[in-house]
Amino acid sequence: MYVELLLKEQEQKFQSQFKTLPNDRLVECFNKQVRCLSGNTIRRVYLSALKNEFLNRDFDCSIVLNKYGLRVQQKVRLENNRLVYAN
Repeated sequence: MYVELLLKEQEQKFQSQFKTLPNDRLVECFNKQVRCLSGNTIRRVYLSALKNEFLNRDFDCSIVLNKYGLRVQQKVRLENNRLVYAN
């Protein structure tokens, strides 16, 4: 129970942090997670907060969304108000 509270607090910290970032910096945060091999609980919380912030922005982020969270296989960039693959 205490762990859940700590994770919720950490998610709120991530969300507060993401809200202050301009779009290009938010995309950089995403790109740093691409092909990252670690899969720990804090990373899941981070990616969840990142997904929520993407959904709050005024650009199309559907290319990185799936029913479980974010697809972090390829880097993206913001082009014409939507995320596109960087490659």
